[in-house]
Amino acid sequence: MVLQYVFSALLGLMILPATSLAGDEAQEGIVRQVDAAPGQGIFDAASREEPLVLSSAEDAASHFEGEQLAALNEAVDWEDEAVLVFAWRGSGQDRMTAQTEAENPDTVRFVYTPGRTRDLRPHVYVYVLKQGVVWEVASERPGRGR
Repeated sequence: MVLQYVFSALLGLMILPATSLAGDEAQEGIVRQVDAAPGQGIFDAASREEPLVLSSAEDAASHFEGEQLAALNEAVDWEDEAVLVFAWRGSGQDRMTAQTEAENPDTVRFVYTPGRTRDLRPHVYVYVLKQGVVWEVASERPGRGR
């Protein structure tokens, strides 16, 4: 029980702010990051290439518990929004960012950037999207572009 709390707390600290190509104002209404940590089973249900998509509070209850579930439900309007959860273990420098472009603000691109260290760390990113927003996952190699 204590280990689960510690794990959840560590995952909560690992959630980083999203970045945008089009500016924070354009992105804010489409995608945002939420500070809620799922249980350890998330690593079986999601990856960095294929996020877990949650479209209801009932779906969320399968992966989030207690205060974390309450925080997620408070942050999400399940009528108009969905949740994407990315989870993987990798370099401590691995990152996932959400990007929008000025030319196409209704599309969100989630970009995974691998780290260069050989340490193994858990990564969990929880994003809330407006229902109907088109999204894609891409990888970026450091120093090589997309």
